[in-house]
Amino acid sequence: MTANDLKDRLVASATALSWRASAVPEFTRRQFRGRSDETAVDLPNEIYGLRLGDYPVLVAPFALVSEHDMQRSLKRLHSQMVIARSYMRQAEVINAHLILCASDPSPEADWRSVIDLAERDETVCRKIVWIPDTSAIEESYQDFLSRTFLATPWTYADERHNAPLDSNQGLAKRMLIGHGLLPEEAERWIATVEGMKDDPDAMVVELVKAREGSK
Repeated sequence: MTANDLKDRLVASATALSWRASAVPEFTRRQFRGRSDETAVDLPNEIYGLRLGDYPVLVAPFALVSEHDMQRSLKRLHSQMVIARSYMRQAEVINAHLILCASDPSPEADWRSVIDLAERDETVCRKIVWIPDTSAIEESYQDFLSRTFLATPWTYADERHNAPLDSNQGLAKRMLIGHGLLPEEAERWIATVEGMKDDPDAMVVELVKAREGSK
C-alpha cells in the first residue's frame, strides 16, 4: 500500500459523500506563493496535494524506520505544509491536514505509541497516520477512515423516531430531593422559580418561606 493508493482512496471516499474532491498541485510546490525561487529547506520527495470538500490535505508516505528518522520526516512534511498554506484560502487553513501512509513498519515494533505523539502534535497542522494491515486492507482502511473528517458514524446507527435528546424531565426535582428537600418542598421550589424568575430578590424570599412553611 502506497501513499498514491491512499490518495486515490481518500478521493473516492470524499466523492462517495458527494464532496468536491480534486488534486491541488500548488500545495506540493517548492516555492511560496508569489515567489519564483525554491526554498532551501529539505522537502519530501513524494507528496500529493488534495482538496476534499473544505479540507486541504497533503498525503505522503511515512517510513517507520526509527523514531529519529520519523522526526526528520515530520520536519520535512511540516516545511511542505507551511508552503502549501500560502496557497490556501485563509478560511481553510484551520482545516489543513497531513494524512500519512506508514510504510515499512518493523513487524516486531509497537509503533502506535510513537505515532500517537506525532498525531497529537498540531504545531503546523493536524496529522493522521494510517498503518495499513495488508492482510485485511479494506477493514484496515475503514478503521483508519473512522478517525478522520470523512467518518460518517450516523450512517450505521439505528434510526429512532421521536427519541428524547436528553433526560432532563424531573431532573431539578431529583436534585433538590438529593440535597435534602422533601418531595413537596422540591415541588414548591420549582413552582416558585418558574413563577418568579424575573424577580430574583423576591424569589429568594419565597424560597425561604416555602422551606420554612414545611417545618
